[in-house]
Amino acid sequence: MRRTHLALLAALALPLPVTGAQQPASEPAGLAAAQRALELQDAERALEIVGQHLARSPKDPAALLLRSTARCMLGELDACKRDLDLALRLDPTLRQGWLQRSAIAISEERWDDALAALREAERLDPSAFDNALNQGAVELLRGDLAAASAQFQRHLERQPGAADAWYQVARNYAYSGYAALAVQHLQRAVALDERSRVRARTDANFAELATHRALQQLFASDGFVPPQGSSLAERTLRTRYSGAESPIVVAILNALQLAGARLDSRVEITPDWALLWSEFRIKLLRNADESTTVRLSAPPGTFDAAAWQRKSAAFFSAVESQLLRLELAAEAPTPAEE
Repeated sequence: MRRTHLALLAALALPLPVTGAQQPASEPAGLAAAQRALELQDAERALEIVGQHLARSPKDPAALLLRSTARCMLGELDACKRDLDLALRLDPTLRQGWLQRSAIAISEERWDDALAALREAERLDPSAFDNALNQGAVELLRGDLAAASAQFQRHLERQPGAADAWYQVARNYAYSGYAALAVQHLQRAVALDERSRVRARTDANFAELATHRALQQLFASDGFVPPQGSSLAERTLRTRYSGAESPIVVAILNALQLAGARLDSRVEITPDWALLWSEFRIKLLRNADESTTVRLSAPPGTFDAAAWQRKSAAFFSAVESQLLRLELAAEAPTPAEE
């Protein structure tokens, strides 16, 4: 059985929505609690809750679907399939059930069955964003690159400006070993949202492409150009950038946190530069003379000129203050030296 990093296969492990018209009006809270247990990966608790519900309503398809999910998570595949089959017989309009059926078929490498289930899921909701993506993933798994590419193209045509759409196609190609196609689509995702590059660095689907030259170049380069009219500021500081533990990185993080500024948890670190995202984009660039240039940019219209002047000046002042604190702390004698 292949590893299941693809978005499609997450249907086996992710909680299912509470659906189905046969659910008694007095019981939605119970099924919602079971779903929350699944979200916490507590399948045994979910089974306990759903079991109580099914004791009263043994033919509730939504509850059976939830129990099927819990049993799959616990590795009880035969019982999982039985519950799923019964749920879909009782209510064949449960789209999530067809997605789960496809995921089970994928885990058993029954590609035709997986595609049949996905086509039924699409018939039930032709507008669902993942229809073509899921079918393309299965086509790749069974080795039909042309069919997969056609499905992925259909997926991208629906949301050509969505970075995540391009990213999901890229990771499917990466998973199946199509390095050039993976990098091509990842480049487009990065162009739409540069944080897609950060995402790919820790995505296991790209791990086997780590030595691919084009991917290495993509990871090493920052091609961002601020749009015309962006707010810009820059300062070169006499401190050396040398990676994540550099004083300049620590100082910036401290300054932002003390100011209560929004801070994206994603920080991109390379040997020569780093990127952080707060109310504005922050780039650190290592210089040959061991100084560091810090460049700020914000999209047009985010700040007026006066507000940007205040904001950027306050930021640089706070960073320099934090750098001084770090320098003094580093020079202070330890108790053993006193």
